[in-house]
Amino acid sequence: MIPMTATLLDTSKGIVEYTYKGTGPAVLLLKGGHSTRETDLSHSSLIYEGFSLLTVSRPGYDYTEVSTGKSPEIFAETIIEILDHLNIETVKVIAISAAGPTGIALAANHPSRVTKLIMEAALTSPWEEAVKQKARVLFGPAERMVWGSLKTMLKFFPDLIMKQLISEMTTEDPEEYLERLSPNDRRFIYDMLATSQSGNGFSLDIDHSVTTDLSKIQAPVLGMYSQKDKSVPYTHALLLKSRVPDCEIFEVDADSHLIWIGKNAQQVWNKRLEFLSR
Repeated sequence: MIPMTATLLDTSKGIVEYTYKGTGPAVLLLKGGHSTRETDLSHSSLIYEGFSLLTVSRPGYDYTEVSTGKSPEIFAETIIEILDHLNIETVKVIAISAAGPTGIALAANHPSRVTKLIMEAALTSPWEEAVKQKARVLFGPAERMVWGSLKTMLKFFPDLIMKQLISEMTTEDPEEYLERLSPNDRRFIYDMLATSQSGNGFSLDIDHSVTTDLSKIQAPVLGMYSQKDKSVPYTHALLLKSRVPDCEIFEVDADSHLIWIGKNAQQVWNKRLEFLSR
């Protein structure tokens, strides 16, 4: 069934699912890989800070059809259709992790519609081939079985499953990382896993490449990255800084890809708000 808060729009390229909540300046949220409509990495709170939040499910996730964006550039065009449908002239964009290429394509190819871009631990170049091959095995045709098994195990052996996840996201020792987490941070990871599903989306994500010239981005860009991120290495931040004319990199003192939790999570939130409110 379609969630009560979600809307399906029949665009020229197929069905797209989105939600649009709040009042004030529009912020477009593009979630990362494996994230569903239920996955919240804290961004929903933006509606309590005076922003309206447009969350668009990327191709292959939730009810958004693959045909709406087999490349980041094509999905950027689909997003423009959504903005036109909602009479939104301009947006501030937040692109998370695997959504990085889409955020880049949108800002670079539609400069009159994007006033700011935040890249949160977001990809600026393709994954390594070894990562792609592993992802195709786990999150291709077998993804439903894989996630079903993971979520069942999560209920009975949460520490084991969270440790497996973290081992792919941190350069630190995953066991020590988990021990340092607060109860709220552990709940964050648990909820993130419990709401994850790849659908056909991650199979598209791993083949997305950044073909757009980063120097074409006219909007101010904020990149937030961690040196200890194993899944999106800090080299992505350096590439962003070297190519985008107006770019600020905020180095997050986080111990993994999950820059939204840990001792400096409030700094990430404050930096995001400060940049969006300029």
